[in-house]
Formats: sequence, structure tokens, C-alpha cells
Amino acid sequence: MKKLMAVLMSTALFCSFALFTACSDKRGNGGGKLDGDFSTEATDEEVAEALTKFQNAVEGNTIVGDTEADDWSFGFESDADISFSMIGVEAGAGEGAQSDVNLNIDLDVGYKLIIGNSAVSGAGDLSLKGSGSAVGSNADYSAKVYNDADYFYVDMSSVPGMSKVKMTYETVAGALESVGSGESQTPTDTPATMSADVAPGAGSENEGGQGTETAPSSEIDEIVAGLKEVGCKVYIDDSDGLKVKLSVSEETVDMILADIGLVPAEGADALIDFSVFSFDLYFAMTDDGVFSQISADFDIKVSVDLGDYLGKFDAACSGYVCVKAYDGTVELPDDLDKYTEVNEVPSFPTPSV
Repeated sequence: MKKLMAVLMSTALFCSFALFTACSDKRGNGGGKLDGDFSTEATDEEVAEALTKFQNAVEGNTIVGDTEADDWSFGFESDADISFSMIGVEAGAGEGAQSDVNLNIDLDVGYKLIIGNSAVSGAGDLSLKGSGSAVGSNADYSAKVYNDADYFYVDMSSVPGMSKVKMTYETVAGALESVGSGESQTPTDTPATMSADVAPGAGSENEGGQGTETAPSSEIDEIVAGLKEVGCKVYIDDSDGLKVKLSVSEETVDMILADIGLVPAEGADALIDFSVFSFDLYFAMTDDGVFSQISADFDIKVSVDLGDYLGKFDAACSGYVCVKAYDGTVELPDDLDKYTEVNEVPSFPTPSV
């Protein structure tokens, strides 16, 4: 399923670069929302039915169209607009030592990807604006990003001292795998190129985009039960295809943080206090089981009191992340063959104070 791997890899790249970029040209609030009738909370049976439809689309190989067609191609458009701010007092290494912390970041990322039986191409832009003590001084960066079946390209020539570089997918996958490990890793089982001539779903029981209706699996029943357990609410509009809205509550966040051990199960409210909390996830596909959109729209304000040892902070985060089906074209620059190949993912330079 190399085409689908290319889709997932490009989406992962988009998300990973989004972590290090921010917006200079706001695309507007509410961009992650999905139009639909989400006025009534869905029953357990309706949730299970929606999950089964999605399962059928994945197993029936319809989620990105008829991949068996000679002229098959499918496009994705990714868009993120996120604002983050934080102020507080951070405890220092010595007894009683403290330092004021402030940070403002705006994030804007856009990327279009088309993958098909004859070609793979993607193009987008990244930009970063940040200020505050946490970044040393004002930061203002931008970059152009591209990909084809062989390389991932980054043009940071607008940043002083930076240039145009390209990396194999093996290099990028190794960097993604090493995030958080503190070690540089290069996977040995990841292909260095993304082949555009291997049909996804090869070896699948359901080929050629033909799905079969199935009853809800035990895994789906467990998902439904799990959503209820953590306080998530699901809304479904099936009047035109399938549209799903999943609303996450602050109680859900408290339970997740307690479950992974970041806060105690009892007394989470004393450590984390949300004054504003809105976090909605959306998914949509057509009546034919073809992907339309997946997105998140959020607005969160929180106070975190970690005591004199770690500090106290107020933070706010709002915006959206969205991936939609795209039926347009992607234009790649003519000079990609002149980009310098590197064996590590480049990063923006640290601003000087």
C-alpha cells in the first residue's frame, strides 16, 4: 500500500512541520468546523453504525476512490491556523529562584498533495511568528515545502543563512521516529522513495474499490463504550454522506492526563483549571465511502499550578487543523534538481537576544 503510505507520510510531515511553524497570514477562525446538523447527540447504535460505514470504506478500499483505475489520483489539502500564548512564573534550579516566562506563537501551514498511479506531488508553505522570553527575541520565519515520489524539499532561502535542501523519505522518517527519543535513528525498513505504480490494497480481500457491508465488530463496540466512558459526545449528520462531530470535554482531558500519570486521579482540578474549553473533531465522507474531511477546531484557556517546584502558568490556544479532499492541481518549481541533498531535517535558526 505504498500510495496510502505516501499519503500518511505526507500528512505526518505536515503535522511535524506544523509543530515548528506559525502564522503570518491568518486564514480565519473556525476553519476546522464542518457544516451539518449536529443538534442532537447520537445514540450508541448510531455511533456504531457510523463507525461500521467507515470500517467498510477502509476495508473496501473506497476511502480514496477507485485506486484500480489507470488514471486514478486523489488530492488532499491541509491547512492549520493556531495561536498559542503563555505567561507565568517558572521555578528555577536554586531554592526560591524563579523566572518570568512569556510566549506568543502564531502558526500558519498550508499544503496540497496529489497522489496517483502516474505521479506524486505536493506543495505548501510554512511561516512562523513568535515573541517572548521563551524564544529569546522576536522570530519571523517562512519556508516553501514540496514533495515528489523521491524527495521532500524545503526552501528556506528567505531566512538569512539558510538555503534550498532536499531529503529522502528515509531521512525524514528517521527524524520523525527519533523525536522524543533523544537519538538519531534511520529505519532500515522504510523505502527511500514513494512508488506511484504499486496499487494500494494489493493482497486485500476487497480489491478494486468494492466494499462489503459488515456488522459492527467487537472493536467498534469497545470504541463506543470508550467514548462514553471518557465523556465524549458524538453527533452525526447522515443526510448527505456521513458527517461526524466528536466533542471532547475538559473532563475527558482530566481523565486522559490522569490515565497517563501526568496528574493524580484525585485533585486534577486543583492543578489544571480551564476557564474556556471547546475542542471538536470532525470527519466526513461521501455516500460512496470516499474521504471528504477530517479536522479539529478548538479554543482553550487554562491555568496550570505545578507548585513552587515547577511553577504556575496561564496558557491559551485556539485555531484549527484541517485536511480536506482536493480536486485541483499542484505546481512544482523548475529548480528542484538544484536543491542540495542533506541527511537531516533542517530547523530554523534560534533568534539572538
